[in-house]
Amino acid sequence: MVWQLGGAATSRDGQLALLKWLRARCQSTYFTQLYRKAVGRYLGSTGKDVFIIGVLLRDTPPNELDLKAGARVLSQKLSDLARVELVDWYLPVPIKEWRNL
Repeated sequence: MVWQLGGAATSRDGQLALLKWLRARCQSTYFTQLYRKAVGRYLGSTGKDVFIIGVLLRDTPPNELDLKAGARVLSQKLSDLARVELVDWYLPVPIKEWRNL
């Protein structure tokens, strides 16, 4: 997860792909306005003002270290303007059975 998030946050190609993906989903006037405001903020910061969200789903017992080391690595890769939110969900169902839920 850290590798994916770090790449998305620091790669111009990755950022452009994410902006295109998000733009296609901003159909209403309200969301188009929010999108334009966010892109203006992003461009004004030369790509450093980003908000990265990572979600880790596991079928194991909870472990604080699952995200702690990754958060440390990301904090060293990103600018001071970047914000990161990492969330971990531990489900009591084996991963093989998730599609049946």
